Amino acid sequence: MGTTLSRRGLLSLGLGVGAGTLLAACGGGESPKAAGNTRIVARCWGGVWETALRKVSPGFTAATGVEVLNDPGSDTVPLLQQKPGQYDLAWLIGNEAARGLTSGVLEPIDTSRIEKWDSIVKRLTEGQTKDGKVSAVPISYTASGILYKTDKVPFKITSWKDLWRPELKGQVALQNAPSIGGLFLVFTGARLFGNGPTDYEAGWAALERLKDNVQFLFTTSTDGVNKLAAGSVAAVVTIADQGIPLKSRGVETVVPAEGSTWSVQNLTIPAASKNKDQAYDFINYMLKDETQVQWAREGKAAPGSTTVTLPADVAANLVETPQIAESLWPIDWYEFGDKITEWTTRWQRIFGK
Repeated sequence: MGTTLSRRGLLSLGLGVGAGTLLAACGGGESPKAAGNTRIVARCWGGVWETALRKVSPGFTAATGVEVLNDPGSDTVPLLQQKPGQYDLAWLIGNEAARGLTSGVLEPIDTSRIEKWDSIVKRLTEGQTKDGKVSAVPISYTASGILYKTDKVPFKITSWKDLWRPELKGQVALQNAPSIGGLFLVFTGARLFGNGPTDYEAGWAALERLKDNVQFLFTTSTDGVNKLAAGSVAAVVTIADQGIPLKSRGVETVVPAEGSTWSVQNLTIPAASKNKDQAYDFINYMLKDETQVQWAREGKAAPGSTTVTLPADVAANLVETPQIAESLWPIDWYEFGDKITEWTTRWQRIFGK
C-alpha cells in the first residue's frame, strides 16, 4: 500500500501538483526520503492505473532507493505547462504525447537509453515518431473490440461491418467524442467503406449511416460495459479486454479479423524534469519482463514488450495475442491529435441530433 501525503507534507515538498492526491508508490507508512534524486514524481491516471502503479512501483524503489510519487488526475499536458519542473514522468495516451512533444512540454525520448526499445511492439512506436523525434515509450496497450450479448444479437459478430446491420438498430453503445474510442470509428469506416485508411469522408458517411443503430454514448468505458451487462444494449465498442469477465453472463468479445484500433499507455519525460536519469531508469524498469507481467496482471493491459511470456492466469484476462498485435492498424497520433477538435464538432452534429 502507498501512503497519502498530507496537504502540509505536500507543500513541504514544494510540489504544488495537480488536483489529484499525491501518493507514494513505495510500501509502508514511513516518511518520504530527503528531497533530491531519491524521489521522482509521476503524473498518472486514476482508478485501476493508479492502483496498479502502487503495486508495481515498490520494486523499483527496492532496487534503486528512489521513491515514485504518483499524482493521479487528468488534463496532464496543460498541467505540465503550468507547473514546469514539478514532474519527472507523465503517463499519456498517444495523441496527448504527440501534443506534448509538439508544444515543447515533453522532451524527445532518447531511444538509445531505452534498453528494450527494439523489443517494443513496432506498431506502438511507429505512430509516435515525427521528424526523427519520439514522443513516448509504450509500456502497454489495449485493442479495441466489439462486445455483444449473444442472447440479444441474432447472428455471430465477426466483422466491424456487422455494427451497421439493421438487426442492431437502437442497440449499440459507443464512446462519446472527444474521447478517442468513438472517433476511432472514422478510421474503421474509411477502411471498410472507403478507398483506404485515410478516406475520412467515407468514414464520416459511414457514421451517418450508423447513427440509427446507436442507442447510448458513454464517457467512461465502464458505463458502456455496465449497460451491456444489464442488457440495456446489445453491443458496445470499447476496450476488448473488458468483455472477458462477462463471458459467463453471455457476453462475447470480438477483435475482428480486419484488424483494430488501439490505445497505448505511454511513459513520457517532461522537458523540465529535474530527475531525467531516474525517469529513464523507471521506464527501463517498467519494460523488464517481470514488471511487464505484473503490470499486465494489475492493469489488465497487454505488454508493450514482445519478449514477455505471460502466465496462463494473466493471459486468460487479455485478448491481445501476438496475432492481434500484428493486426493492429497504423495510427499517426500526431495527425489524429490535430483532428480531434474538428472531428468532435462533426461527431456532435451527427450524434447530438
